[in-house]
Amino acid sequence: MHWLTGQTFVSYRTINRFRVSEIIKEIIRDLYCTFSIRLKQEKLIEGQSLFINGTKFEVNANKYRFVWKKAVDRFYPRLKQKEVQYYKQEIEPLIDQSVERDNNQEFSKEEIIELHNLLEEELAKAETEITSSNDKKALSRLKKKRRSLKKHRNRLRNDFIPREQKYEDYYETFDGRNSFSKTDKDTTFMRMKDNHMMNGQLKPGYNIQIATENPFVLHTQIYPNPTDTKTLTPFLDSLPEVIKPSSYIVADAGYGSHENLEFLEQFRWTGLVKYGIYEKEQKKKYIKSDKNLDN
Repeated sequence: MHWLTGQTFVSYRTINRFRVSEIIKEIIRDLYCTFSIRLKQEKLIEGQSLFINGTKFEVNANKYRFVWKKAVDRFYPRLKQKEVQYYKQEIEPLIDQSVERDNNQEFSKEEIIELHNLLEEELAKAETEITSSNDKKALSRLKKKRRSLKKHRNRLRNDFIPREQKYEDYYETFDGRNSFSKTDKDTTFMRMKDNHMMNGQLKPGYNIQIATENPFVLHTQIYPNPTDTKTLTPFLDSLPEVIKPSSYIVADAGYGSHENLEFLEQFRWTGLVKYGIYEKEQKKKYIKSDKNLDN
């Protein structure tokens, strides 16, 4: 890259922006297609079979700054409950424009913002009354009310509204996943292969899917889901027409779900994909077992 740019210094940010741009996605796709056509012309591949496999790659994201969907599902309803209680105990007795609600009806983010605006209006009224009043007792009461209104407005502004927005953003980021890293929101926490100490840990990573033949890489895709089961259908849908095989899709038992086998049957391909307990069914112990439904 340094030589190509005539010894011009190019920062890693510039290179990475280039790599992830939409233009490059199309260029790489075209390159794979051109590469496959050339391989067929040279008779290095037959184009009949496509061998698919995936692997998990750990990414350079902070593994201690994570968000789990189970935790969000637990804490978000608590926030909703706290908002209702706070309104009933603190805000409702204080403001003139009481909001009509059912006993345990939750506030939406928009309603919390409306309530914040309502407190702002009440605060402006109190300020006007303080300015125009000459009665010492009334002034003392109004100043006390103003302090309470400011306190509750700040609680909504600095606590409830930001947390509502935070949880809303979390659910949008999950998009069907169970976790993500705050420093790389596209990643999902996956169980990686055991290290030399035989420690299997959950780490942020991507699931890289690769299609090969003899043994050239003809197509790649990156997915955030940790299991291969959910990648086969979108991966085959993403294949350019030039790369699609004429006969066979070959994959290991990690892809052997009922949905994937049905999907393959709908197309012209023959799926050579083991299902989950295929190896188990071949064992003599299982064949003779009383737990086997065939017996």
